[in-house]
Amino acid sequence: MIKELTMKYLLPVMLFSAIFSQSLCAGVYKWTDEHGRVHFSDRPVSESSTEVKIKQTPSSGSSAESPQQRQQKMRKMLDAFEEERSEKKEAKQKAKQEREKRNKKCIYAKDRYNSHIRASGIYNYKKDGQKSYLNDAERKSHMQRLKADVDRWCK
Repeated sequence: MIKELTMKYLLPVMLFSAIFSQSLCAGVYKWTDEHGRVHFSDRPVSESSTEVKIKQTPSSGSSAESPQQRQQKMRKMLDAFEEERSEKKEAKQKAKQEREKRNKKCIYAKDRYNSHIRASGIYNYKKDGQKSYLNDAERKSHMQRLKADVDRWCK
């Protein structure tokens, strides 16, 4: 797995480096025009063009790093990718569980709403165990609450 990631990111970096290094090898030429102005170009313009040697200073980038430092950097990057991947997987799993939970609550709310619509009378139990039937206003309020539950869970 790490080898796949290494190859996935290392190959483009190597290709970029190879292409970029070719342009660094190109010479720089200095020449003077008929008005006495000095110009620089990547190709000799006339016989009077002279090649200029450019001093290269070592960059503070990866070429000055030791192999251990490069490997440590790569390990850190791979660890970050792995952590990001696991976080995404965790978030996906959590979202799936939330969808399943909402779906179950939706089904329950619909069943309850539909069963109460078909019922001829809706009642609650009193403290003494006797049934207390809801009057029309209470029934309407109860059905509105059930409908709100359906709307809430079945978006």
